[in-house]
Amino acid sequence: MRILYFINGFDPGGAEHGLLTLVESGFFSGHDLHVMGICRGRGGLADALRALLGEGKLKIVDDREDLTLRACVAAAFVLAREIRRFRPDVVVLSLKQANVIGRFVLQAFPGPRCVSFEHISRYRARRAEAVYGKLLAALSGRVDEVWSDCEETLEATRPYFRKPARREAVVPLFRVRPGGAVKTDYSAGTPLRIAAAGRLVDRKNFDRLILAVKALAERGMPAALTIFGDGPEHERLKGLISNSGLEAHVRLAGYRDRWFEEAADSDLFVNASDTEGFCIVVAEAMSVGLPVVATDVGGIREYGRDNENMLKVADAGIEALVDAIRKLAGDEGLRRSLGQHAREEICRRYSEEGIAECGRSVLGEAL
Repeated sequence: MRILYFINGFDPGGAEHGLLTLVESGFFSGHDLHVMGICRGRGGLADALRALLGEGKLKIVDDREDLTLRACVAAAFVLAREIRRFRPDVVVLSLKQANVIGRFVLQAFPGPRCVSFEHISRYRARRAEAVYGKLLAALSGRVDEVWSDCEETLEATRPYFRKPARREAVVPLFRVRPGGAVKTDYSAGTPLRIAAAGRLVDRKNFDRLILAVKALAERGMPAALTIFGDGPEHERLKGLISNSGLEAHVRLAGYRDRWFEEAADSDLFVNASDTEGFCIVVAEAMSVGLPVVATDVGGIREYGRDNENMLKVADAGIEALVDAIRKLAGDEGLRRSLGQHAREEICRRYSEEGIAECGRSVLGEAL
């Protein structure tokens, strides 16, 4: 089967890195997969995908890092040309801009099956959130099939479709990577070592976590926070750290491909997001045995069990974060129990073989 996978770009995280995971794990094995991105994005993800796919199977419309309106307009024409040339049986649309463009273009091509790949429970945009929702709903009649990274995402995004898709499937974008560091020492450091990770965007609430570190210090519990990731909030967070006098306590470490191995020496991991899809970074933290504090959102509701393999907080308020961190900091036995159970759960659920089997099921039925 010929599959064309259309995505915004190749930033190294989330849905973009999830595509690399699917390819590496054999999800598309036995099928002719071509990938098209609107922009290159940051880092070397595009090059890694090209090396796996083979020459001529990855096309980038705009070689710049950031998505622009001009690139989106150009992508519509390039996508139409690519559909005529490649004649795909299935077109997979990943992320909201690719979904808008892809659904619009596919109005002129009734032959290929259109798959909308949903990665987050709510479409968000700084200036055009309502517009995206209306556009995607208006164009949803062209969607034949919906994939999502977890059941929670599948359920939450149904209101964006005016008619039920003929078929739905959960396609996880995460697998436990073999080898690497695993946490074995659960004694707490002084200061307390906290890790966090993710794209630096407002919904991740890294600002609240930074202020929670300040509150901990004011209550006699010094902490050192390392945040792995990059994104548009970098400068604002850097300013908050400086204005709060936390330069010696909070580090913006940038993007690391296997950040969780470096973070395995931390005492705990905190995720303060108010919206998530599967939430790969929490699963990665659990995979190395880190005790986790997390808001109960998205896929975390499926693989996270409060007081069994993580501590859940009802919201990302500063006080809630401080209370959960203090609870874990004072109980080595709880840290060990949560961390060990977390690793067992994630390793059991998300193997490379499981993703390959998912591909055989999902793509086999799509023939």
